[in-house]
Amino acid sequence: MAQTLVELGHDAASAIALVRRRRSPWALGNAVFEQYLRCGLDVHELLAGLEARP
Repeated sequence: MAQTLVELGHDAASAIALVRRRRSPWALGNAVFEQYLRCGLDVHELLAGLEARP
């Protein structure tokens, strides 16, 4: 749902807040998905690749 809200024009912070307000404060407990929402898939993949390097 949060991804859909972002695609409809909400910024990530307001989409996350709306989902948590309507569903539960514990909704979107996956930190990786929340990071993806905040920065986008392309940027998230680049950052995840950097973390995997020694």
